[in-house]
Amino acid sequence: MLEIGIGLVVGSCWSLFKHLSFPSSFSLSNSFLAACKSLNLVQTYGDEFALPSVNKTIAYPWGQRLLVGLPVGLSSAKVIDQHRALAEAMRVPAEDVEMRYANDGLIIDIFTRPMPETVPFESVNKGGGYNVPIGVNKRGEIRYYDFGGPYPHLLIGGISGGGKSVLLRAILSSLATGANPYMYLCDLKGGVELGIFRELECVRGFATSLTEVRSAAQAVENEMQRRYAEMAEAGAQSWTGNKTLLVVDELADFKARSGDPDAKLKGEIKAILTRLSAKGRAAGVLLVLATQRPSADVVDGLIKTNIAASVGFRTRDGTQSRIILDHDGAADLPDIPGRLIFQTSRDETLQAPYLSAADARQLIAVLPKKSRIINEEAAPHADAKPDTSEADPLDGNSIEL
Repeated sequence: MLEIGIGLVVGSCWSLFKHLSFPSSFSLSNSFLAACKSLNLVQTYGDEFALPSVNKTIAYPWGQRLLVGLPVGLSSAKVIDQHRALAEAMRVPAEDVEMRYANDGLIIDIFTRPMPETVPFESVNKGGGYNVPIGVNKRGEIRYYDFGGPYPHLLIGGISGGGKSVLLRAILSSLATGANPYMYLCDLKGGVELGIFRELECVRGFATSLTEVRSAAQAVENEMQRRYAEMAEAGAQSWTGNKTLLVVDELADFKARSGDPDAKLKGEIKAILTRLSAKGRAAGVLLVLATQRPSADVVDGLIKTNIAASVGFRTRDGTQSRIILDHDGAADLPDIPGRLIFQTSRDETLQAPYLSAADARQLIAVLPKKSRIINEEAAPHADAKPDTSEADPLDGNSIEL
């Protein structure tokens, strides 16, 4: 009886062992090649065919990299299109496999180390200037967004609690302590999210109502036109002075419904945003537009066309994800606050830096604060000619300086 019991235990353990997956570089390479053959990812030459070849396998702390050569005639796009099927054949979750074309072949990264679920802001805030940290990728590399680069406008979207407001806080803190651009902040939650930045000297406008948003947006457009006039006079193609940043949170508040008494006002705001997105870059005028309710009538085609950089946190469904990223990827993100897809010329999954409101206050506490009050629409930038007219009393259309 004892022998039978031991036999059953040993047999059960062996059965379990056989079904466990231990992906070595050898098994991954062979599984990949076998999958290529079964999926007809080959190039035929008459009666013969050629498979891709795994030329090298490299081990990293985050996982393994396969350097794959492709036979002449087999496109990388055809292989990448079978991403999920190839990942399944290698017994690896599809989200843990990345494929990209490079040097006449493919680089396939297979991640075995999980992404961190929390990234402290102080560990990644090293960009300086207009470079702001967006997050850390699966390899542990920091990814930055450059407001002075080729993608000057940024769209941020995702469900409530996904991490949008925390990322906005980190971006503004990084800019305020770095390049220190002129900022116009529109917080349509009564100033709850962005209010900690309100007293900074670099914040030229702070709006909490639709009327104030229109005034702030108009002030930014006026500044853009002033810069273009100055550039034309100097024969310059781009603005070399300090940049101006217009931040809007929440973009969905501009959605007009049937019988909406504010429909005309909302239309005016969206028209200004469209013009800024189309013409702002050369004049050093940048947009950051955020929403937790992305839809086609909130992020319309004209604005989306002019914004080439997007951050997608988890969305409610594929429709919302497509509004931000043009694909369903954000709907498939795990329910981890701060997990996002960063899209510029390509997509990359990142974990956003975490910066609490208390830490942000401490970080910006040493920065210069406002000392006087002027009218918003007449607010000159430091590189503009001063306006000597008397300021109006502080009301819904004025700002603090």
